[in-house]
Amino acid sequence: MRSHQALFYGTAVLACAVCAAGAQADPVTVPLFFTTFSGGVNVDEATTVTLNGSTLTFGPITPVASTVGADGLLFLPDGNLAIAGQNANNPAQVHEITTGGAAVNSVSTTAASNGSYHLALSSNASNATLYTLCNGNCTNNFTRFTLVSGGLSGVGTDITVTGGTSQDVRGLVFDPNNGKWYYGTAGDGSTAGTFGTVSFSGTTATLTQILSNVPAHGLTFDPFTGDIIFSSGNVVDQFDPSSNTVISSFTGLAGDAYDQSAADGNGHLFVASNNGNLVGLDYDSTGHIGSGSSAEKFLAGSLDDIAPLSGAGSTPTPEPASLALLATGVLGFGLARRRRNRV
Repeated sequence: MRSHQALFYGTAVLACAVCAAGAQADPVTVPLFFTTFSGGVNVDEATTVTLNGSTLTFGPITPVASTVGADGLLFLPDGNLAIAGQNANNPAQVHEITTGGAAVNSVSTTAASNGSYHLALSSNASNATLYTLCNGNCTNNFTRFTLVSGGLSGVGTDITVTGGTSQDVRGLVFDPNNGKWYYGTAGDGSTAGTFGTVSFSGTTATLTQILSNVPAHGLTFDPFTGDIIFSSGNVVDQFDPSSNTVISSFTGLAGDAYDQSAADGNGHLFVASNNGNLVGLDYDSTGHIGSGSSAEKFLAGSLDDIAPLSGAGSTPTPEPASLALLATGVLGFGLARRRRNRV
């Protein structure tokens, strides 16, 4: 099982941030797992990614695995990685592999027409729900799996989507603060998607639209601000669930095609672009992604998605006592920072 490397990095960053809360740039180093969509070795790890103001640096890139298709990825509660297999199988599959690349299991979507692209996890519980989204390959449905002992098992359940002005859900994320699911429908590279909440009942997902013409393709919950981050094209937006509005935006380089992002929970965001670039945003002193510092650097050709760095689907957490101690410190700091930034 993978060590708790990412959490230890975050702890060090938290201590640094508390000591120098007024600093604009708050250097951070994280490990980052990512997928590429061009075949061959399509799951890799950047063993260290360091964001320091307007500079990004990468440590060694380690090949992890060659799965049959690779798109969305996240950590399962058992410590392994789940990799969405695109449309490479018939039906498509979600693969479970160790962080060293060994195959553990594969589960299939419910219909031959269903793809497997972005993934969403309800929590880090051993019996959590995992969703895999079709991203245009099935229009108005996606697939649900119930984890067994923290890993993939069994046959998926088809979820029918209703409501909203588009049922082609591309991104899905759970907000643990208000207990709501959020969705986005923006296609790859499009900034004209819809965004809103999802209510699940049995095998039906009902959409309630909040916004239109937004870049809601990849969705991320940010524990630092309590906001939802969504991205597509060369735009990243920060949505405040308490006001139902976009409160900050970041616009990157022309030609960028942002897919999935990962927030470290300490005021830093990493965003993968399909042209191979990785963007790092440092907003720990402002609370707004558009008003901090940023850096961008080429990471890998055909870059697709990156694994979460905090929250559901992130690197497995430590024992409950250690987690509670750390969470208390993070919560206190986060609430203080949020109040200071939002007055």
